[in-house]
Amino acid sequence: MLEKLKMRFFSDVMDNKVQYLVLVFFLIIGITAGTFTLGNMKQGAKSELSEYINMLFIAIKYKSLDYFSIIFNSFLQNTVVFAIITMFSFAAIGILVVPIMLVIKGFCVGFTVGVLSLGFISGGFWAIVFCTFLPNLILLPCLCKAGVMCINNSIKVFKNRKIPKTNKDRLLYSRPHLIKIGKVYLIFMLGIGFETLLIPALTKLI
Repeated sequence: MLEKLKMRFFSDVMDNKVQYLVLVFFLIIGITAGTFTLGNMKQGAKSELSEYINMLFIAIKYKSLDYFSIIFNSFLQNTVVFAIITMFSFAAIGILVVPIMLVIKGFCVGFTVGVLSLGFISGGFWAIVFCTFLPNLILLPCLCKAGVMCINNSIKVFKNRKIPKTNKDRLLYSRPHLIKIGKVYLIFMLGIGFETLLIPALTKLI
């Protein structure tokens, strides 16, 4: 079973290596831009962010958390990203929109890493590992996979230049793509669950 999954993974990467390279490139651009933006902020703004992060982690350690709000906000934010790339995958413009969304996601990750590193000395490394690295081991690969699928569908739309006329035709046309995206989205939800439930518990140990 594991061997089959490995073969499918490498086959998918090799079949779509150009798309993956493009999306990873834009993701790295976003991460770099996020860290660069924080690095060029004024010292006063950095100090305020540092104080806020320290207060946030103190609250996580010693106060009860509203897990429902955390889950809902994370679910909403990440679902919006997924919904946008899926929606635009049914138009040729999705070829441009998907990389832009990867840049935005990368920017958020890079900025978050930079902010977490401001408020910690000995605990900074573990804060970054728990809050960004671990959850994004699931989130970013899923987002890249969904991005590749959406780009491929946008390319298919561009080549065919055929728009289904009736609602039934649209449903039949979009169903295979939506089912595949839905499967990736379910795995993506596992990453969100890990991020919102386990991360605060691990953060208490910092």
